[in-house]
Amino acid sequence: MRIFLLTLAWLCKIAAIVIWLIEAVVKIGFDISNLRDPSHWSGEDWGTPTFEHRTYLEIATLIALVVLAVLPNRWLVFSPVTFAISLLIVLIPFYRIFGSLTEWSDLLWMIPLMSLFALLPLSLILSFVRQRKGEKVGYV
Repeated sequence: MRIFLLTLAWLCKIAAIVIWLIEAVVKIGFDISNLRDPSHWSGEDWGTPTFEHRTYLEIATLIALVVLAVLPNRWLVFSPVTFAISLLIVLIPFYRIFGSLTEWSDLLWMIPLMSLFALLPLSLILSFVRQRKGEKVGYV
């Protein structure tokens, strides 16, 4: 069981690092280039401080998620408090997914996206479980 948890945690952590780094490069690149370009945004608040603050908040959230993906899990699970804080931060994408749902049938289309975002929380949970069992948690 120990080897299974360790292997699963490693796979989840590596996949989460790759996914969040790609997401950061693509999303931050688009957000920064589209921040002042009116041809890409037709929303009513484009060019206002509200639009800019929302964009900056999305960039900051994404950077926090990338940092948590790259940091060793042993730093994130060494105490229940740090584990809870880091778990709440990595669950932010789920809040946005469930907040954008208009009907329950939309949830079916969101399952592949949610499975990609679930890799980092799963890695943290597996490392926390291993740490609580008394195992020494390394990077993962």
